[in-house]
Amino acid sequence: MARRKSVNLFWPIMIAALVMGGCMNLVNSVFGDGDDKPVQAAEVLASPSASTGPLPNLMKKTLAQAQNQVEALGLELLTQGIGDYDYCDDRSDCFVYRMTPKAGTVVQPGGVVAVRVVTREEWAFYKKHRTMPNVVGWAEDRADDLFDPIDASVTSSNKESASVPVGQDRVIAQSPKPGARLRVGQKIKLVIGYNFGSTSSSGGGGGGGGVDIDVHHHSHKSRFCSRHWWC
Repeated sequence: MARRKSVNLFWPIMIAALVMGGCMNLVNSVFGDGDDKPVQAAEVLASPSASTGPLPNLMKKTLAQAQNQVEALGLELLTQGIGDYDYCDDRSDCFVYRMTPKAGTVVQPGGVVAVRVVTREEWAFYKKHRTMPNVVGWAEDRADDLFDPIDASVTSSNKESASVPVGQDRVIAQSPKPGARLRVGQKIKLVIGYNFGSTSSSGGGGGGGGVDIDVHHHSHKSRFCSRHWWC
């Protein structure tokens, strides 16, 4: 009687199992398991960028141009004029003369960029008067007319002075000093001397043009001052 051959199936089964396991790993590595990897990818895509690009140079740009550039970076623009308020009705007629942070700075998304602006009329004044005019000896009305375009940055006060002709008024002191560089938005202070003919004059002298003094020590308000709400 012929002896039946025995077939050893152990190694073929093991090889088949290894092959099938490798195929499943390959499938999972390509398509994922349906939950984990798509969620992780979504989180990466949804996370905001660490920072915006560097700030462009906004100097001498119109306020409208500056606003467009800043908002395109996802930032907020804060504006202020040469006074303590924002009065620019036409953003295409106002120009940036100062910005914070400086151009080239990288700002985090949602950050704030602050700019100071001047109107076209104010800009024309500063281009014409790059240094402080000497207005000592001028009548108050004349000084008022000169500084009218930048009145938001000018303050004045009155002081009795025997050096002023009786019944008249004159500028008897100013700051900055005559000839000093006049920066855009710089505060200008004037002292208006007056003489009502009183024998008890408080003095005050006539020169005073080169003296930086505090013009807020006096309670009287000049006509220059009374015509402006900011004084």
